[in-house]
Amino acid sequence: METRVHELHPTLIHAPLALLPSTVVVDLAAALTGDRRLDKAARTLWWTTAASGLLAGVAGMAASQEVKVEERHTRDMMFLHGLGNVTIVLGAFGVAVWRASHRASLLSNILGLGAFAFASYTGWLGGEMVYSHGVGVKDLTMKGEELDQRSPRLISRQAPARILRDAVKGLGWLLGRARMVFAGREQLDPSAFGVKSIEQKFEQQPLAGQGDTRPELRPV
Repeated sequence: METRVHELHPTLIHAPLALLPSTVVVDLAAALTGDRRLDKAARTLWWTTAASGLLAGVAGMAASQEVKVEERHTRDMMFLHGLGNVTIVLGAFGVAVWRASHRASLLSNILGLGAFAFASYTGWLGGEMVYSHGVGVKDLTMKGEELDQRSPRLISRQAPARILRDAVKGLGWLLGRARMVFAGREQLDPSAFGVKSIEQKFEQQPLAGQGDTRPELRPV
């Protein structure tokens, strides 16, 4: 089995996606019951969730520089996916720091539920990039020498340095793009948010009781 560097992100991302809802549930139970053991477990889970999100995020930043993305719509979707995940990871570390000296409360639960809802959306964006646009799919968007140049084998001498280098480049790209967008110097394609794809699904489905409106042709 040959694994490329850019495939490290989808391998690691399952950990924070599974840990985050688990952390929210334990934190909620600790807040409702006041159990000190549950409260301690929730504190540990917040740090574990944040750390796993950071590892997946670093791999994701690197992957953003190792895949081939030509369409503006897909690049904007990648930007939203990355910016959203950075926000979630920073938020998780913030809650972990706060929970280190505070008991579980309604505030920590609201933040946890919000982070989980937002992670569900950014996860959906990631799935759309792969399954609808083929981002990172070998032999579809990258082949041969281009694949070796962009994303070397994960088990290779150059892999660690490539991950760190591309992670820094990816973060730089993300922050630079965010500055341009928030300053109003660049605009995102509205369809990158998923709005267009949802509208198209409704347009493609006929309303109840409505089928083919073309006139029926009968032989004379």
